[in-house]
Amino acid sequence: MSSAPPFTPQQPGLMRRLGAAGPFAILLSFLPPVGSLFLIASLTHLGPWLRLHDGTGLLIYFLVIGFLLGVSFVPTYASAILAGWAFGFAKGSLIAIVTITISSLLAYAVARWITRDRVLEIIYERPKWRAIYQSLVGGRKPRTLLVVTLMRVPPLSPFALANFALAAARVPLETYTFGTFIGILPRTIVTTFAAAQVEQLDLNNLGQSWVKMVGILLTLAACIGTGVVANRVLRELTSIK
Repeated sequence: MSSAPPFTPQQPGLMRRLGAAGPFAILLSFLPPVGSLFLIASLTHLGPWLRLHDGTGLLIYFLVIGFLLGVSFVPTYASAILAGWAFGFAKGSLIAIVTITISSLLAYAVARWITRDRVLEIIYERPKWRAIYQSLVGGRKPRTLLVVTLMRVPPLSPFALANFALAAARVPLETYTFGTFIGILPRTIVTTFAAAQVEQLDLNNLGQSWVKMVGILLTLAACIGTGVVANRVLRELTSIK
């Protein structure tokens, strides 16, 4: 009569081991787009109000939109659209860049508090994941900075999920902040410029409006092209031969 195999306790499932980090990551995948619908729907009312109050409007934008970005309720493109629409290109791009960068620090703190060491433990248990992690984060700072920057460049890159992933991977805060600042510059400038131009369109002057629309489309195309290149380079960096 054969003896029974020795009992070995089963390891808890991945989602269970992640704890609150698992549901939080899922939430980040759909919460920002939902928030953007509310923000853009109120654009024509909220934008003029912020513009009318000038300095107070800038402060309110920084505090309210910064908080919503930090807790991942709105995406960066929606906040940049609002800034360009409300404050014009010069003020709008500046306040949007500052707000997005500062809000990423709040998102980093929230993600670190939720994930703790759970994600790193799971990464180190999987050889391929560990190899990618050590290649990108455990090596030289310039390489890590490049990866963070490239993650931010594409116009529709998921800002909230990137914050979560970078914080969970324990990317150094200074590298995270500087890479975020550099990476969001192109797409934020392009988005605020486009929003400011659209807000100023004069449908009674079709000639001038046509020129502006062509400029907007060319600018957006250049931004999308930059994002495609950034994604390609990022894929090459993260591929393990």
